[in-house]
Amino acid sequence: MIKSFKTIWIVGASAGIGATLAEKFQNCPTDADQKVIISARNADSLQKLADDKPDMKAVPLDITDVDAVKAAVEAIEDEFGLPDLVVLAAGIYSPMAVGAFSAATIKDHVETNYMGIVNCLEPLLAKMRARKSGEIAVMASVAGYRGLPNAGAYGPTKAALINLCETLHAELEGSGVLLRLVNPGFVKTRLTEKNDFDMPHLQTPQQAADFMYRELCESNDFEIAFPPAFVRQLKLARILPYRIYFKLMRKMVKK
Repeated sequence: MIKSFKTIWIVGASAGIGATLAEKFQNCPTDADQKVIISARNADSLQKLADDKPDMKAVPLDITDVDAVKAAVEAIEDEFGLPDLVVLAAGIYSPMAVGAFSAATIKDHVETNYMGIVNCLEPLLAKMRARKSGEIAVMASVAGYRGLPNAGAYGPTKAALINLCETLHAELEGSGVLLRLVNPGFVKTRLTEKNDFDMPHLQTPQQAADFMYRELCESNDFEIAFPPAFVRQLKLARILPYRIYFKLMRKMVKK
């Protein structure tokens, strides 16, 4: 049975998975009166996506600005009502090998990938808990399962999001609010174009959006992780003893 979401807010929708998911909901609405609100820092890309789509509204937003996030939530609620589904997919990615270890790079990732999501969660959780309904899907990554080479800035922020979502999901039990975790594998976007290594099970944004759409609309599972074959491999790696895990990582580094 397909769920009905009247108002959907996708944060991080200027490109990649977020933009493709917004178009998926636009093309396959779950409610006759459905509205899709899209947000990101790139106002031009947002508007281009929303042009000629009467049921899509662009709301430019920098999620690292706490006051701007609160203002955006209030503005959306005033015009459309509090969203039924929020997908928090905004994030940045820069590979960082140990030779280029940088506190500034790590800080940028923490402020956007972790604190940016936290900034959104604060008002949304309060309002949804008061209403006693709503769904929030937080985009982390399979890179948060264990430490990976060159992911010293990106991976820890995703690990932190996984931990946070596990905590919140348990505490929200019975509140009417469902918090979900999205862990994609490699998806071909402008961010992953920075990688100079082979990316196993690489998916297109359309494949990723199709998988997310189906899981968001048809299930209440806590974790949405894909592609399944790659996820199984990484979850197995998560339980390996360190001596075996580091041996595998050394091989990856040499490649």
